[in-house]
Amino acid sequence: MKHVRSGVGQVDTADSKAAGRGAAEKALANASADGCNLALAFCGGNHDPIAFLDSVQEVVGDATLIGGTAVGVISNECTGYGGYEAGVAIVSSDDVRFDSVAVGGLNENELRAGEELGRMLAGKSREDAQAILLFYDSVKSPQPLSVNLASKLILGIEKGLDGPHAPVLGGGMLRDYQWSGSHVFANGAALTQHAVGLVISGDCSVYHSISHGCEPASDYHTITNIEGPIVRELDGRPALDVIEDIIGAGAAKDWQQYSLLVTLGANYGRDPYGDFNESEYVNRLIAAANPDDGSVILFESDFGPGEKVQVMRRSNEHMISSAREMSNDVLSRIDGKEPFLGIYVDCAGRTSGFSGAGAEEAAIIQETVGSRMPLLGFYSGVEIAPFMGGSRALDWTGVLIVLTED
Repeated sequence: MKHVRSGVGQVDTADSKAAGRGAAEKALANASADGCNLALAFCGGNHDPIAFLDSVQEVVGDATLIGGTAVGVISNECTGYGGYEAGVAIVSSDDVRFDSVAVGGLNENELRAGEELGRMLAGKSREDAQAILLFYDSVKSPQPLSVNLASKLILGIEKGLDGPHAPVLGGGMLRDYQWSGSHVFANGAALTQHAVGLVISGDCSVYHSISHGCEPASDYHTITNIEGPIVRELDGRPALDVIEDIIGAGAAKDWQQYSLLVTLGANYGRDPYGDFNESEYVNRLIAAANPDDGSVILFESDFGPGEKVQVMRRSNEHMISSAREMSNDVLSRIDGKEPFLGIYVDCAGRTSGFSGAGAEEAAIIQETVGSRMPLLGFYSGVEIAPFMGGSRALDWTGVLIVLTED
């Protein structure tokens, strides 16, 4: 017998208030529920986030409500990234508890904000905590582009939690491909430079898996000069020169587009020259490049001097096959349990419109996971999941999260 009611609603309209109300009402109707104790809400970057959030809140009442703006929305019904999509998932249960907290000041100090958030999450965590969902504002400044570093945020959260804790999963909010900004939704407010954490506790289980999509395009190169996320030199040469030698110098003429198609990957497997295993790699997006000094700017600052990295190319074929393997992996592990919600955090670069893939990678998730349970996802700037011993910021990945009844 089901003890959890859940549903997802998605609409596509330019009217922000109608989008929020319509998606929330659809979610409640699909759940056959009059109310809920959790609502997840995401809207495309062309929407007014305040108007959208207010209308969702009017429908779901005093339920815990989190989410944010996104490049696009994924659901059972459709996948879209035109900027006017809106999706809401609701959960109604007396046996599953959802507690959220939020902090600001990411643009001032991600580590400090994370530590404060971690202490607040520790106060909400119980022995039966199953997972912590984390959404944060990806963009520190759009001009010039500067991003909030999830690696520092996570490090602070780990410090603030100060002990064993449930896995941290989630992603960075982003309103469009132009990196013009983002908003995080935290219980009735659309906020910037904030992070929100949600502790999921009670009679449930949370499963997750990661889909990758990059393959090595070079041998190993050593980072010899790096300042935070700015890689100045590889093997004692300007980083951009080394990368151009591998991908072709002509690409440098179009770095605004090409930079998001190349990553630097670190292989944390035991045998650096063994068979390629995507689950042993951490990839870092190249957010921007500076032809004047030959430096490249990564999305994160967790690489350091002496780190061995490879130039990685996106592979559409590998991305599609990895998404299917990830879905089947999660479904095989929940066999015998009743799933009530699937959440998919998908890198915005994996859309067919951006990547040039012949099919939407998220359609695999709709086909495999969406046929079994309500599904809501969003296109993100950064993805977060446990990886190689601890939660990490990931790039060019999809993170699938499935909640089941116990």
